[in-house]
Amino acid sequence: MLCRGPADRRDRPDEDARLSLVLNQSWSYWATGVAYALLLAYILVAGGRGLLRWHLLAVAAAGMAWGGFLAERAGQPFAPYLDPLAFLVEMACLGSWFLLLNRLLRGPYRRSMPELVRRGLVLLWLLLAVLGALACWNWYARADEGWTSGIFSGVVLAGALACLALAAQLSRDAPVEGRPALGMLVAAAALAAGAQAVAMALAMLGSYTPPEIQLARALAMTGAAVLLARAVHLQPQWSLAIFVSPQARSYLPRLMAMAGVLAILLAVLPYSRSLEPGAAHPLGLLLIGLTGSPVVALLFSQSLSARARVFLSKHFLPFRYDYREEWLRLIDTLASPDQPLPLPERSIKAVAQIVGSPAGLLWMRREAEGPFVCVAGWNTRMWSDERVPADSPVISFMFERQWILDTAELARSPAMYNGLQRPAWLEQFPDALLLVPLISNQLLIGFMLLLQSSSAFRLTFEEIDLLRTSGRQVAAHLAQYEADQRLAEARQFEAFNRLTAFLMHDLKNLIAQQSLVVKNAARHKGNPAFVEDAIATIDNSVARMSKLLQQLQSGEAGGRRSRVRIASALQDAVERCRVRSPEPLITEADERLHAQIDRDRFTMVAAHLIRNAQEATGDQGRVELRVIRSAGQVVISIRDDGCGMDQEFIRTRLFRPFDSTKGSKGMGIGAYQARSLVVDSGGTLDVESEPGKGTCITIRLPLAEPVEAQG
Repeated sequence: MLCRGPADRRDRPDEDARLSLVLNQSWSYWATGVAYALLLAYILVAGGRGLLRWHLLAVAAAGMAWGGFLAERAGQPFAPYLDPLAFLVEMACLGSWFLLLNRLLRGPYRRSMPELVRRGLVLLWLLLAVLGALACWNWYARADEGWTSGIFSGVVLAGALACLALAAQLSRDAPVEGRPALGMLVAAAALAAGAQAVAMALAMLGSYTPPEIQLARALAMTGAAVLLARAVHLQPQWSLAIFVSPQARSYLPRLMAMAGVLAILLAVLPYSRSLEPGAAHPLGLLLIGLTGSPVVALLFSQSLSARARVFLSKHFLPFRYDYREEWLRLIDTLASPDQPLPLPERSIKAVAQIVGSPAGLLWMRREAEGPFVCVAGWNTRMWSDERVPADSPVISFMFERQWILDTAELARSPAMYNGLQRPAWLEQFPDALLLVPLISNQLLIGFMLLLQSSSAFRLTFEEIDLLRTSGRQVAAHLAQYEADQRLAEARQFEAFNRLTAFLMHDLKNLIAQQSLVVKNAARHKGNPAFVEDAIATIDNSVARMSKLLQQLQSGEAGGRRSRVRIASALQDAVERCRVRSPEPLITEADERLHAQIDRDRFTMVAAHLIRNAQEATGDQGRVELRVIRSAGQVVISIRDDGCGMDQEFIRTRLFRPFDSTKGSKGMGIGAYQARSLVVDSGGTLDVESEPGKGTCITIRLPLAEPVEAQG
């Protein structure tokens, strides 16, 4: 049995604490591996078939391998942290996160990311691959483990900073729709990349990562897995339908911040490597604290990011906007059939995105000379019931000057706006940013109110020109939209008016029929045959009026088609017209001919055509009807020897609705209604006439199949 001295007993608590820390570290890495394994299983089972499925699977698989590998290495906490195998595992884990973020930022067509940024990122990873390969060669060739491990750590640190920058960029470009799921994904990526960056920075400065930091990193990676699983649960189908800024300058604040952190750490690297690890690690934590706070603020603060972007655009770049991309995005938002929002809301969104406004409202006129009223809002529950008069000073100023009204500038320098005062109705919108006039064809059809975002914003000539041009394009779309709405309403009224005219025409015919009965009642009231015929006429009128009421309730001018014996229906029409002179005569009628048509309407139309023939013919004239078969059709002809019509009248006036030659006694829709019925039934109506010689109206209808053929 070995005995231990006092010094051994003093060292035992430190060894026990170290062993406990190693065991906790090992268990934490195993927990990370299990978390990513569960994530992998969840994506496989419930992850859908979205565009990002394989990228999410790669992140889960790499995280599972990373946790399992480091759990096995947890027993060697104070060896040089990274060897070639560990380096490859770390880069595989970071690479999976990078590919996921890169795919999101490049959009559905892989063209959303600026080409300059895309090429820069490709070159960065090629450079990291070359440095990693050289470090691996140096490891095996010279066995210089200290500095080679530092190179490994620096390469992984650069990759982690790149991932952190892309996560921050994605957070900036996340749309309002679907923000919770994307926010979870961004938080997971930022947590994983940030933990890797801190661990690698300490490993590079002090030869290895302290066990406590390794434990914290494992917990952070586990948290990233949980957040990513939540994101997948919230949005299983990732469509990439997000707007990503196409300007390279929007990436500059984040990429430059990451480059600055890396430059600072590389600058102090020689000095920190000359120190003992126990002294280098506090120095590294101090540097991370001093640089990390402002960097995180710059990465994820919209205000600081906007200020940095304005500074870079003002001093280093000629223009802030890629006008081609802005125009394409505007047209896509306005005209894309995949947009779920109505056009007024899409219009607000299209203009608001130019200046980064999170919400807005739209005012338009309801009447040509009326006030402006709030008609739509985007991404806000705020509303205004105020009616802005057309002669309001603000409206007049925006229209006459065609200016974009900056509310902050109006408060600072009212003299620039000719002493214009902030309107009272605008006081209910304390976050009001801009008023954008919408001018189309030299008319102010409306204006937009854009609300202030959290970004620092100052209106410059670029925004003014872009907003003015975009406002005109939006105004043209909205004017067309309003015209389409009015046209649709006009068509509805036209259909209603036509239905009313048809019904009134039918009612007029019924009244004429009843008037004839009343007119002859005094002379023939003692005649039983007349009384019987009068009762039959009244019964027929009641049935037809009941059908008219049904048509009014259903909103349709016609009834159902059925298989009708044409000769029988034509005989009914003749019976209705016998009380007039000359009496119509059916000279030929094939009783076997049938057609698919609305019997009541056909009988009414035939009676109208017969009455027109009677009115055009003297009492001694002739009105003859025929029903024959020709070329597989039912041919109905109504011929008279009356006054006739010239071809000009037939071509220009006969079938024009509401054009009557009977003065106040006629409505001018009988011929139009007759031709509409025949055409709707698949037939034709032709007119042959000559002044002084009479008229022949020929109706051709498709012949219905015999009952035997249908059976």
